[in-house]
Order: sequence, then structure tokens, then C-alpha cells
Amino acid sequence: MFRHIRWKLLATYLIVVFAALVFLGVHLTRQFEVAYTDQLEGLLLDLGRLLAGGIADGLATGNPEAVRRQLADGYGGDLAVFVTDEAGAIVAGSAMVRTSLGSVAADHPGVAEGLRGSEVVGVGTAPGGEKSVYAVVPVRAAGRVIGTVHVARPLSSLEAQVRHLRWVVAWATLVALVIAAGLGVPLARSIAGPVQEMQRVAGALAAGRLGERVPVRTQDEVGALARSLNFMASELERMEVTRRAFVADASHELRTPVANLAVAIEALKTLIDRDPGQARAAAHDLEREVDRLRELVEHLLDLSQVESGRVQLRLEPVTVSEVIERAVQPFRARAEQAGIALSVETSPRLPRVRADADRTVQVLTNLLDNALKFTPQAGRVTVRASDRRGHVLIGVADTGPGIPEAELPHIFDRFHKVDKARPAGRGGAGLGLAIAKRLVEAQGGIIMVESREGAGSQFIVALPKET
Repeated sequence: MFRHIRWKLLATYLIVVFAALVFLGVHLTRQFEVAYTDQLEGLLLDLGRLLAGGIADGLATGNPEAVRRQLADGYGGDLAVFVTDEAGAIVAGSAMVRTSLGSVAADHPGVAEGLRGSEVVGVGTAPGGEKSVYAVVPVRAAGRVIGTVHVARPLSSLEAQVRHLRWVVAWATLVALVIAAGLGVPLARSIAGPVQEMQRVAGALAAGRLGERVPVRTQDEVGALARSLNFMASELERMEVTRRAFVADASHELRTPVANLAVAIEALKTLIDRDPGQARAAAHDLEREVDRLRELVEHLLDLSQVESGRVQLRLEPVTVSEVIERAVQPFRARAEQAGIALSVETSPRLPRVRADADRTVQVLTNLLDNALKFTPQAGRVTVRASDRRGHVLIGVADTGPGIPEAELPHIFDRFHKVDKARPAGRGGAGLGLAIAKRLVEAQGGIIMVESREGAGSQFIVALPKET
């Protein structure tokens, strides 16, 4: 039973309530005993003083009968009163102690102190052997102590009241526990219920049922935990969809070069002896498809390493103009052959950035490759760099066909291709921009795109300045 959290919560709740009630009951009982005793001691002391003043003359004249008459009326019941002379002998007493007349009371609590002139109150054994509250008051005449008045009351009535109070506390505790249990069961259920639902959903997620969600019924920490679990489930579901799309897209991209390779190999087998010229052309096609396949595999490996965090970055101060020149230099001959103007616009006063130079060159290489691929003859590709609010912005702009507005939010997705903006046969696998985005973000930067269909595009890489 106690393997379930709701019963653990209920048991803890009841134990705390029970402990609090027991402590409160014991404390109240003890306080009642102390208050009763203190009050009774004060009453007995006042009575003793009153009696001491009334019997002083009779005791001083050696007339015990006068003292006994003083005590004869009004001190019956459970009140024990006796008077001693200066020698400690009992000379008068109430009904409870008359059998002790003539005996020495020096061993009674407080009598010895009273004969020495001190008023004494306390709890002790009264005549008859009962535990009592007592008060001893010295009787004085002519400035000397001539006896004592001893007033005591048994604690039997207090014990009876304490027993009654304890029964009341016990019944109150029992009733409170029943009420607490009645309130605790729905409270424990309200706390444990969502936790059990989250356990069920977590098990379903582990089993692959990613559409499961936890109903959020509260705005407290439990509700926040449920929302976090739902968010995690949504992310898992999104990642699963992305994974399946990735596998499907990768399979699709790999299918074409593999099929082309198979066709080229068959053609090569047929032509290798019959027509060496056509065989060389088939071999060239075969080589081109192998290069395409190798490039796709390298991009997939790069993307996998970036997304898994296995790419080792060497972040250090980097001069922007040097990085741009390293990226642009290999494309100058290609741009010249294609009739495209490739220019660089930078300032020698640009601050250095904190980045990985090789990975930044890789990002710019991807952007330049795309720009040259989709810029028509007599077009222009421009690389610019500027300083802006804690970052250095590197832009690669072209005068190509641009990107439709509907495609811009997905431009950095894996395998995404903007077919309308790409001439036939020039499209890649759609991984270059995805790799570029993740490499820039891994260096603490941002990559953005500005484009309008028919008016060219500009990709902007913002890298943090060196601090």
C-alpha cells in the first residue's frame, strides 16, 4: 500500500497532525497543572496568613482551646489545617488532622522553615499520606515566632480534572485525525494523481507513443512539471518527425546518384571495348556522380557532427578581412569564367571577432558557392563587412533570382530546396545552409537572410567581437 505516493502523502499528513495534537495536549495539560497549582498555592498562603492573625492571641497566651475553636468551623472537607506551637507540636487542627493532636509535626513539609520565620509554599505529603499543595505561615507575637499554621489541600481533585482533560484531548485527537483523514485523502489524490498521470505518460513516451500528453489542471509546481513534460513530449515528437524526414530526404538524395552510378557502370561495361570515346564520356559521368555522392556524404557527416556537438571549435581572435580573403580567393577564377563580378568591400578598421577561422571560412564558402551558382552571367556577387553593436556583420549578396517570401522561414532547414529560384541541374542536396547555420550558432553568432523574389539575396553572418 505504501508503495504509492498518495498513501505516503496521507500517512505523512496524519503523522504530522497526530504529533502536533499530542504535543498540544501534553502542553495544555502541563500548563493546566502548573496554573492550578500556582493558583492553589496563592489561596492557601492567603488563608494561612488570615489564620495566623486570628490565632496569634490564643497561641501566645497558651490557650489551645481558643485556637481549636478558631479552627472548629469552616475548614472541613478536603482542606487540612493544623497549628503547631514553637516546639513543633500540633496543638489544633481541622477535622482531617485532629487525630494527630499532640504529635510533633517537625517532619511535615515546610514546618521547620515556618518555625524559623519563613513562609513556605509547595507540593508535598500531607497528613494521611496524600500528595498535597501546602502553605506554611509563621505565627508571631511580640516579634518572635510562637508557632506555625499549616494549610494543605490534596491533589486528588486536580488529578481527576487532569484525567478528564486527557480524555477530552484524546477524543479531540481522534476526531481531528478522522477529519484530517477525510480532508487528506482528496488532498493526497490531488497531488499524487497528476504525478501518476505523468508517470503513465513518461512510460508511454519511453514506449514510443509520442502523442501522449498530461492534462494540466493546476498552476502550481505540479502543473509546471506537467507542462514541462508536455513540452518535452512535443520536442520528442518534433525530433522524431524531423528524424524520419531526414532519413527520407537522405534516402531520396542518395537514390539519384546511386542510380546514376549503376547506369553509368552498365554503360561503361558495354562501351569499354566497342567505343573508347563513349567509354571515356561514361567514365566522366561516373566520376561526376561519385563526386556528388562524396559531397553529399561529407555534408551529412558535417551536419551530424555539428548537431551532436562533436565539432571541436578553436575560438580565438580572428581578423575579418583575412577570413574573407581566404574564402573568396578560390572563387575568383570561377566567377571570372562565369562572367560574374566578384568584389569585396571591407574596412581596415574593423575590430577582430572571436571565432573559429576555419569553420568561418567553411560557412562563407557555402554562401559564396550558392551565390555564384544562382547568379546569372553579368551578375554581381559582393562580400561586405561592417561593425554593428557588439558584432561584425559579414554579408554575401548576389543579383540572382531571389527567394520567395514563403520559403524564407525554411531556408536553413535540412534538405530544403527553393526550386523556383534554382536553374535546373544546379541544385545541391539542401544541406549547405543548414550546416552554415549550425556552425555560426556554435560560435555564438547569428545568420540571417534578406531576399526578395527577382531582386537577389543577401546572407548576413553576425559574429561577436573580441572582448
